[in-house]
Amino acid sequence: MDNVTRTIIDYFEQINQIPRCSQKEQQISRWLQQWAKDRGIPVKSDPAGNLVLQVPASNGLEQAPIVILQGHLDMVCEKLDDSDHDFSKDSIRMVQDGPWLTAEETTLGADNGIAIALALALVDHPDVSHPPLELFFTVEEETGLTGVLKMDPSLLSGKILINLDSEDEGVFVVGCAGGRNTTINRPLEFEILDDDYEMLSVSAQGMKGGHSGVDIAKHRANANKIMARLLSAGMAVAPIRLVALKGGTGRNVIPRGCEALVACRRESLGDLERMIGSVADIIKTEYKAADPELVVQIEKKGPLSADVRAVTQNDTAAAVNLLAALPSGPVEMAEEFPLLVQTSTNLSLVEISNDELAVTTNQRSSVPSRLDAICMTVEAVGRLAGAAVQTGSGYPSWPMNPESPLLRRCTSLYRELFDAAPRVQIMHAGLECGVIGDRCPGMDMISLGPTMENPHSPSERLYLPSVGKVWLLMAALLKSLGR
Repeated sequence: MDNVTRTIIDYFEQINQIPRCSQKEQQISRWLQQWAKDRGIPVKSDPAGNLVLQVPASNGLEQAPIVILQGHLDMVCEKLDDSDHDFSKDSIRMVQDGPWLTAEETTLGADNGIAIALALALVDHPDVSHPPLELFFTVEEETGLTGVLKMDPSLLSGKILINLDSEDEGVFVVGCAGGRNTTINRPLEFEILDDDYEMLSVSAQGMKGGHSGVDIAKHRANANKIMARLLSAGMAVAPIRLVALKGGTGRNVIPRGCEALVACRRESLGDLERMIGSVADIIKTEYKAADPELVVQIEKKGPLSADVRAVTQNDTAAAVNLLAALPSGPVEMAEEFPLLVQTSTNLSLVEISNDELAVTTNQRSSVPSRLDAICMTVEAVGRLAGAAVQTGSGYPSWPMNPESPLLRRCTSLYRELFDAAPRVQIMHAGLECGVIGDRCPGMDMISLGPTMENPHSPSERLYLPSVGKVWLLMAALLKSLGR
């Protein structure tokens, strides 16, 4: 690891000592404000908790245009099922594995802690010349861009913005999908069953999961959809009744696990177990390449307790059919970028709670009218199942500007530095650039970053050689923007 990369990773390690799950960014915010205070750097904030550190220009570059370096303070807090990690107080334990950096049992937090580390290292490094900088750090990005949607536009003075929340070095992102969440709540009727019923536990676990935008086209299993298939197959051989159901961990995360507890008559229990096991074997074969660790566990739990209620047979069927019918995965590919997903949906969260089936789905599209269409489809499925449906306002897409001066400059510098052409693409994920551009018209923006894999999952990892390349590009870019 070269000295510059080591400096950036040292900053990242400090950041990873600080709990910063979404909606709990207070500690990292205080740490950054103290960092700025120690260097005499003014700080601005808005009521939502977004921060701007106003970094003075290097000597001789005071009259250059202000440049905004932008990232988010929060991270997705995912861990392995058997981990006792407490995100409210425990540090992320980083591990180097050859050229990769990962974490023990949890998400690494490179999304987007590495952006913070890069920005701070650029400010602190004595050899980096830069124009006036605004380090713009937002809150609650991972919960639906909540913080930036509440931003005070007067926080920013600059009109050149470099977002550091992309995940492929050598790729310049110049547009992104918009997104919305839909909640579906279907009331359920319950009943007390007689002594002829026994319970069966069904668990689908071990899937890779990942980011519901970036990873949606990687053929990874969605645990909630897997469970719908298993239960639907079970209903074909035995009348079943749901006792409990829960799957997924976040609206922008492909679910890695789902658990169900079902009841059926004792004489049908064997048929039910065999059918679910048979379908589970088929599913595991389907996903043997993309999700080789997928496992389905089936366990007899014996008779129900006298006070345990089960969902009625009719409402169990309605709930399972709803989950089976809801679309999840890529819907359309982009016409101008055939390898890029244009429109998708993710069956994110399912749970039986408070006498209803509660479902959350996450839709994305780079075309606003297609986002309307896929939301309409999801809503229609929910209403046909007799559920109450509500779709949020979401966040806007970021349309590509092929004439962007910033894009031309970055492309030219990349060729000079690395004797290679960068790729230019639109990202199938929500980037804060869409909101910032909507709130602050006239902004010239690009998104870039080092290479990482499997964000939003415990398999998240950061490719260390790419960190140094991003540093070289950023240092050259800031110097050129100061001319």
